[in-house]
Amino acid sequence: MSEIKPVSISYVDFKAGKDFTEEVTEAFGANGLGLIVVRDLPDFQKERQAALRAIRKFADLPEETKEKYTDSKSNYSVGWSHGKEKMRNGVPDTAKGSYYANPLDDVITDDQYLKENFPELYADNIWPGEDMPELEPAFKEMTHVQLGVGYMICELFDRYLHSKTNGLHPAGHFLEMLRRGTTCKGRLLHYFPAPPTASKSQDGLCGWHLDHGGITILTCPLYLDMQRNEIPAPSDCGLHIKHPTDGSIVKVTLPPDCMLVQLGESFQYLSGGHLRATAHCVKSSQTPDITRETLALFMDWMPEEVMKLPEYTRPYSEVVHTPFLPEGVPELEGRIKGAKHYRDFAKNTYTAYYCEK
Repeated sequence: MSEIKPVSISYVDFKAGKDFTEEVTEAFGANGLGLIVVRDLPDFQKERQAALRAIRKFADLPEETKEKYTDSKSNYSVGWSHGKEKMRNGVPDTAKGSYYANPLDDVITDDQYLKENFPELYADNIWPGEDMPELEPAFKEMTHVQLGVGYMICELFDRYLHSKTNGLHPAGHFLEMLRRGTTCKGRLLHYFPAPPTASKSQDGLCGWHLDHGGITILTCPLYLDMQRNEIPAPSDCGLHIKHPTDGSIVKVTLPPDCMLVQLGESFQYLSGGHLRATAHCVKSSQTPDITRETLALFMDWMPEEVMKLPEYTRPYSEVVHTPFLPEGVPELEGRIKGAKHYRDFAKNTYTAYYCEK
């Protein structure tokens, strides 16, 4: 395993109109890691600290209290989820707990048909107002910052594809699609201290997978001891990527004042394979009594968005192929098959990754 410095771009340079064609190609082309780092952002450390400390505090609550904020009907896609997700060949993932919510609105529809048939996308937010009222505002303030970064990167992709396809890709197309989306999902993540029997495998905290949505915006993790004091990041854990050229595993680190943006499978598909997603995992630390906190924002399309390849697409077999796909990870081709709309693809993916149907 090696550590690699990912491609990065400056927020200031983007605002100044700099051309990032070379960086996008290196980061998201066939040989890229499927991610990019955004630096020189306006300060957001107050929001980051508040959100990440909030999920640690929530995770420390009694089990019966946390259980009040779970929702099995949505496949645990809103509220608290622990031990429900399948990773590593169908084994339930108990290494982490998640708190999910839509950052755009607490209620995105009153249509009961949609809520009953696609609860993963349309379920109302659940907040622990009675037991931990500070979690909701902390989540919303940090995800507001992440949304701005996501729209920036989507605008960058539109510029890139418009140029690369000689105008076949309409200017602003994906940014407009993403702005129409109402089903974004924020995920506060708490990684529990590693038990003595913790897996020493590469994917010991969060198993190998690919994000299925549009783009994912990640904060730098916060590492805390048992007294909730911040500590330096352990050297033996973190985000790892399957390199698409040779299947080697590379570690990616992120400074606290930057954000990392990863591509999702649906963006890969809708871009006709010109932008690529990659398999990734979070490796366990063998150091005891340490927790890892982070916040991932998944920016998605409208549920009724048609999953259609563009006229400038690469060959279908190339579009749906993931090089060196880890064992046990469901293939994109199997989940995209028969999915006319994005909500169909999302439901297929939730079903593939979660224990309870």
